[in-house]
Amino acid sequence: MKKITIIVGVILVLLVSTVCIIYTVRKNKIDHQHVSKASTSLLSIAVDDLLIDNVSSLWSWDTKRSKEDSSAGQLVKELILDAGIAIPARIYLFSTTPQKTDFYGILTIDNYDDCFSFFADHYKSGLNFIDKKQGLIHVKINKQIYVLFNKNFLVYKISPQASSEFEDLQLLLEHPENWSQINALKGFEQTKSSKHIQYVQKDKSLIIEATVSKHKTEIEGEWRLAESLYSSMEVRKIDTNNQTLTFWNMLPLKEIPALSYLIRKYTGLDQESLQASYGNYFDLEIKPELIIQQDTVISYTYDDNFNAVEQKQIQNVHVPYLVHTWKYSKSLDEVLPDRMFYKFHKKQMNQYLVNSTSTILPKQVNQERTAYPFYCFIDFEKWPEPWMISPFTLLKDKKVKVCIHTELKNINVLSIKGYVTY
Repeated sequence: MKKITIIVGVILVLLVSTVCIIYTVRKNKIDHQHVSKASTSLLSIAVDDLLIDNVSSLWSWDTKRSKEDSSAGQLVKELILDAGIAIPARIYLFSTTPQKTDFYGILTIDNYDDCFSFFADHYKSGLNFIDKKQGLIHVKINKQIYVLFNKNFLVYKISPQASSEFEDLQLLLEHPENWSQINALKGFEQTKSSKHIQYVQKDKSLIIEATVSKHKTEIEGEWRLAESLYSSMEVRKIDTNNQTLTFWNMLPLKEIPALSYLIRKYTGLDQESLQASYGNYFDLEIKPELIIQQDTVISYTYDDNFNAVEQKQIQNVHVPYLVHTWKYSKSLDEVLPDRMFYKFHKKQMNQYLVNSTSTILPKQVNQERTAYPFYCFIDFEKWPEPWMISPFTLLKDKKVKVCIHTELKNINVLSIKGYVTY
């Protein structure tokens, strides 16, 4: 028995030592990863640390996972172990345009045949040869993820906007002289993180870090503003007890280009009109209940002489209960449309312009002081049924909740705090 104990102990020590050596070697190679020299922001994910710090969680989920989870887990396992792609201990993605939210990555190919087999097995319909002689292949994973690889390197893009173009990936892959290793990338010195996830901009105006655990991800960061912000802030009083989404922003739109883009996309306002009428205030509510609106459906039939005859039919449609509110200005009232997917009812109330899919608008609007110039809370368990598409279905099933808010550290710097539970 004593000999068996000694043997088991020695084996365990050897296993632990081997894991530690592999972990250390892989961590030392992180700086060798390639990114573009033109990077304006970096998003990094500590693959090894995530796995080690959450190994007990992964083990406990093994008997409880759904078929979809098991399938996704198997795919990730094959990608890491069998796809012939060198997955580093910390993966770096980069963006080259501050106004866009596209992220790119560069990985080394260890075994081209294994890499080709992996994508041919799992994404055959999205796989196309660009140059068979050079082994240049592009793969459309889905509407948001695109891959291009040759015999030495794989480049990929993650984009919120659906696109069928691969020219940007081909340009990236064909010009390695425009790449830099992480440890030599100018402007990103002193940006290494011990957190599981980090996003950092080159000018250090925004740094966000996250630590992932079994049922919760903690978020923290720092946001440096281009304009000074003072502590006297008031928000429209919102009942936050039973909401699907609560959001408000009191920062200038130039501080948040992504918000400016989304507002222009869904309202149809051009940049000039938005800048002229925006009063550094916007809030949005999505309530759990649905609203009934009437919609006109136009169809055509044919008379005895085969002439088209238009027919109109009024239908009741269930739509999400949405409220979006702005600082009132006459110019905004004139240009803000009353139909954005749904019919919105507008009303000026004190200094606010309130818009709602409901015909029942509040009789009065009150204000309250807040320490949060930027605030967002989402409860995906209450996500509206009309919007129940992937990935919202998965987020609802996992009962995901997200909360992010900012507070003033000084007039030019905000601290970021938040969490994601699941």
